[in-house]
Amino acid sequence: MSLIEIKDVYYAYNEQNKAIDGVSFDIKQGDYVTIIGHNGSGKSTLAKLIAGLLPVKSGSITVGGLEVNEDNIAAIRTRLGIVFQNPDNQFIGSTVKDDIAFGLENRQIPSEQMEGIIREYSEKVGLSDYLEYEPQNLSGGQKQRVAIAGILAMKPDILIFDEATSMLDPKGKKEIKKLMYDLAAGDDITIISITHDIEEVLQSDDCVVLNKGKLFMHDKPEKVFADAEKLRKIDLDVPFVEQIREAFAKRKIKLKNDDLKGMVEQLCRYRSNH
Repeated sequence: MSLIEIKDVYYAYNEQNKAIDGVSFDIKQGDYVTIIGHNGSGKSTLAKLIAGLLPVKSGSITVGGLEVNEDNIAAIRTRLGIVFQNPDNQFIGSTVKDDIAFGLENRQIPSEQMEGIIREYSEKVGLSDYLEYEPQNLSGGQKQRVAIAGILAMKPDILIFDEATSMLDPKGKKEIKKLMYDLAAGDDITIISITHDIEEVLQSDDCVVLNKGKLFMHDKPEKVFADAEKLRKIDLDVPFVEQIREAFAKRKIKLKNDDLKGMVEQLCRYRSNH
């Protein structure tokens, strides 16, 4: 079942800059979808169009059957949360507790209910011991986790991560990616991640590749990366496991998809433990 439908969407910042040019694809409910492409390919613009932060110039985007427009945007945003690159720009409250509470207060959640919700979602992101901490005393990864907790407390069924790990140190990246994987393991939330992280792409259900504002590829990650030469033509990296398969192919040793999948899983387990 398609939760998000993107049909022939076009957006331009000016006449010379077609940021999104006739893009169409669907996102199924509960899927973890990664969107990749070189800088300037339109990834972040597409995320903002889905979230209604930019207006579609032509074509349409629907979320749960509602078209993303001025009439429906309030209803759509109750279902959707977005985490941006810079964790420092997302902290609203003076403490972790205040930040998680911000959205709940805007929705006029009774204070007697709010305490339990804050506790539940601070525990979910591993920050229950940090509720009274001020933002300057948190790491970048912890700030991103606070942003995610604040969004999860609103109980959206769609989460958009717009290069949410790109400004974090290795420890912070690992923390946020693990949290994303844990969230994706459930069936009740749809994740869209704008990323340059090939390891993350390999963990996703579906991969969308953009190039110069156009849809370049859309398939399962293993199928996308199987066409290594096509990706290299638009300056995208190829996973280490695909490089291994190419090396085997040069020696006329064929690897089945199950073999490749096993290699991917072993590599991801190794990376997560080191």
